[in-house]
Amino acid sequence: MKAILEREKFLRVLSRVQAVADRKSSMAILSTVLIESREGGLTLSATDLEIGYRGMVSAEVEGEGAFCLPARKLYEIVKSFPSETLVLEREGEGARIRDLDGDLDFHLSVLPAEDFPTLPELSGETVVEIPGETLETMIEKTLYAAATDEARYALSGILITREEDRLRLVATDGHRLSMIDHELPGVENLPLEEGVIVPRKAAQEVKRIAGEEVVVRVGIQDSHFVLSSSEGTLLARLIEGQFPDYRAVIPREPGRRVLAHRERLSEALKRVTLLSTDKYRVVRFEFSPGEVVLTGSGGELGEARERLALAYEGDPFSINFNARYLLDVFQVMDSEEVEMDIGSERTPCRITGPEDPGFLALVMPMAV
Repeated sequence: MKAILEREKFLRVLSRVQAVADRKSSMAILSTVLIESREGGLTLSATDLEIGYRGMVSAEVEGEGAFCLPARKLYEIVKSFPSETLVLEREGEGARIRDLDGDLDFHLSVLPAEDFPTLPELSGETVVEIPGETLETMIEKTLYAAATDEARYALSGILITREEDRLRLVATDGHRLSMIDHELPGVENLPLEEGVIVPRKAAQEVKRIAGEEVVVRVGIQDSHFVLSSSEGTLLARLIEGQFPDYRAVIPREPGRRVLAHRERLSEALKRVTLLSTDKYRVVRFEFSPGEVVLTGSGGELGEARERLALAYEGDPFSINFNARYLLDVFQVMDSEEVEMDIGSERTPCRITGPEDPGFLALVMPMAV
């Protein structure tokens, strides 16, 4: 088999493929890309057994063939290639990547295509179109709250469900929660009655692909989340487990309403935690009408205090928060002013903003 490819098109698909390939696995085949000849081009596939990606790149192809090459190394070679056109061909027990003039020539060992895990075939189940930028934003505003502890398996991803005619994404690690809704025509046709949980790594790849596309198509098939774009298809095995009843933790009764400038509060939080040495970065908030005093303790190092003007009318009160959790929320928001609805030390603080429609974040206070 011999294929003549445009470097940029090849590189674009390779970048998505190599991101899925598992470079840390003890199974060498999982770190490779499966290359198969097709009419009009090549199909590139990669998987880590939890996520799979299959993309198509147009090429002039002579002959038939299928083989596996190291995904990361192939990506690095193509990325550094000086020519706009390159040749990929199977030769003996290996493969060559060269330019048309033969001035640059790489030889790579191959692994047999028969060893590559089989990816599920798509059967054309119901899919829904969604603007790529919308899906990218929804994931960005929820993924930060997903658990990173693998022992809490059901929380280590994003719940995708629906609420009437809206697509809903939810993530939580038990200490904080993030949720966003967006109207989506046809969402009622997706099998989301109980919701599905997409793993963290898969959600990151979905976000990356969606951010590069005008429109993507999403669907659910055979315990997989499916994302189709102009250049390929991502398949992610869904997490099996029970996502917690997130509705039960959303406060129903209003608390004390605080309006703050998002960037000013963020910068103040960063300053008062400069002396903090523990991972929780506890900050004490002392509210009084028209202002808040932030205090961050650094133990033996000392403490930092900053007074900040904001909109609050009510009796003075104090409460502690993990500054990192609040900063994570503020970082993904677009609103210049944020509203914090603060109840007691045993109920989560609600955070919303006028320029973040459909978005809600919850952060639990800390008892010190």
